[in-house]
Amino acid sequence: MSAAEKGMAGLLARADREERFSAVMAYIKHQVSAILDLGCGIGALTTRLAERFSSALIVGIDRSKCILSRLEKKKNVLKVLGDIPCLPFKKDSFDVVVVVQVSHEILHFKGADALVRTLQKVCSLLKKDGELVIFDHANPGDTPISLRLPQELLKKPRDFQSKFKPRRIAPTDLSRDRIRTNMRDFYDFVTKIWALNSELEEEEMGQTHTPFTSQELEDLVHDAGFELADITSLTPLDRHLEYYGITLESEGKLPNRHIVLQAKKCE
Repeated sequence: MSAAEKGMAGLLARADREERFSAVMAYIKHQVSAILDLGCGIGALTTRLAERFSSALIVGIDRSKCILSRLEKKKNVLKVLGDIPCLPFKKDSFDVVVVVQVSHEILHFKGADALVRTLQKVCSLLKKDGELVIFDHANPGDTPISLRLPQELLKKPRDFQSKFKPRRIAPTDLSRDRIRTNMRDFYDFVTKIWALNSELEEEEMGQTHTPFTSQELEDLVHDAGFELADITSLTPLDRHLEYYGITLESEGKLPNRHIVLQAKKCE
């Protein structure tokens, strides 16, 4: 396993993912026989699904053989090595497909067309009345905000600006420890600065944590053959501000970091 794969495995095992797993599982009814965890990684969610729905078959698929090998063995779990959008399953195989923090990676590493084709493929894999549950990062918009940074972070915005690839980042210095930026750039900055100068820097600087608005995600699943059942937001940014000692000087409440979407396969 490479250093990057080890780093990713550690990231996928973090305890702070429990809240998002609970949010996803809350959408799944108990009368299911087969669930697909798309892009399952080390199987943190796959294992929880297997324990919660012990009479159902839980299939975890991932493109990394090394990371997939970390998936815990359970009698009702099947792990599959594969990649999108060519998913190696028969039509009408699953009651539920869960896609947790994978859609943005498909979008930025394989492109918008690949994401559309993946969602269309997922739709074909679902049984009649099957459900899709997506959990992913949200685009909070471009509203300008002013921030005060602690001493240890003063050089980080420029470092981040020089390495972040998805789009141009341009923070404005207001004084020695204050910057002005917009919410979208700040969300990417504050959720990715941990990766600077780490084994995951290249991967994390190549993708955004602000891929789409709720409406954009809703439109994507609709165009793929789904009908929206529910969509909500989760995870305040407050814990990041507190952890890094960042002070928000602008008025108003920052939007939540994540989108949780449930959609049903159209007739």
